[in-house]
Amino acid sequence: MSDFEFTDVSGQTLTKEPGSVNGESFALKNLTDCTVYLLDYTSEVEVTDCRGCKIFIGPVDGPAIFNNCQSSQVTVACQQFQAKSCQDIEFGLYCCTQPSISGCSDVRFGCWMGAYPMLTAHFAAANLDPQANNWDKVYDISAEDGAKPSFEFVQSAQYWEVPIAGQGQPENPVPAADGSTYQSGSQAESNGNHDFGPLEGGNSGIFGGSGGGSFGGSAGGGGFGGSFGNAPTENGNTAAPAMGGGSDAENPKAAAVREQLRKRLSEQEEKERATKTELVQKAASYLEQFYEKRNNSRAQREKDNREAESMLTVAGPKGDTEWERTVDYVNFGFTRPNGSDLSRMKGLLFSAKAKNVPIKTSS
Repeated sequence: MSDFEFTDVSGQTLTKEPGSVNGESFALKNLTDCTVYLLDYTSEVEVTDCRGCKIFIGPVDGPAIFNNCQSSQVTVACQQFQAKSCQDIEFGLYCCTQPSISGCSDVRFGCWMGAYPMLTAHFAAANLDPQANNWDKVYDISAEDGAKPSFEFVQSAQYWEVPIAGQGQPENPVPAADGSTYQSGSQAESNGNHDFGPLEGGNSGIFGGSGGGSFGGSAGGGGFGGSFGNAPTENGNTAAPAMGGGSDAENPKAAAVREQLRKRLSEQEEKERATKTELVQKAASYLEQFYEKRNNSRAQREKDNREAESMLTVAGPKGDTEWERTVDYVNFGFTRPNGSDLSRMKGLLFSAKAKNVPIKTSS
């Protein structure tokens, strides 16, 4: 396994600390039940054949591509986002262009809610504008016109915080879906949870428990809204989660954001429908004008040709007698290629012309 890939691993926590990738491309391939932290900026990330994983991907100055992944939870920030043939995946997404999916089922999207030390600097290094997040502009390439999309939006109620010893407090420059900003390490500080032990090698856990924090799942609630596990303190004990779970009732702010998102999607759908109708009408009008212009042009050409034919006269041979007209047809300057002597024939024609020999016609 090279420095810039995690491949063929099962049941481990895999980590890349800030400064360990520095803008290189990175690949995650054939991972099962792993927790992955890419806490650095990269130029491209490709995730292929990963199952049952929890994956945190820092800013990507290029595409983040997910192929044939299943039953995983991901938070990722990137320039371009593509997911192909993925099933049962939940994404906490930042994307500065329109995300696209193809051949996917049961895919869920929430706003980016990740936080770790130096994240703001990594967003700048990856040329990502934290304010330009298009996480909710997903385009399903394979969806048939008018069919129900194969994805849905979910409300991200909690941050996935990744504290690192000696690196300062976690930070996140991206506003939440409701426009609120992240408060650095507020909950962790209130619990006296300052040092989390250094990240070492490729499989030391950041969060406690069996190889990493829970990003939803059975450790505290499902999806982005669940608990992210208890983090170990320096003395080995466990502290309260970074942001604890709530009651079964939906938070009023979350409900308001969900309603706001529903309205926005409804407005976007109506706008797209109106735009499509306008384009269809413009196309029909263009075709009608095109065929009308073509038919008019054809009719004009036919008219011009008929007028030209009526004015066309073919000049006949000159002369008042038959022999004069016959001689006028002949090119006496023509020389036979084989050198045949035509002088006698010429003499006969000129003699007949001069004497105007009568020409007998059959009755």
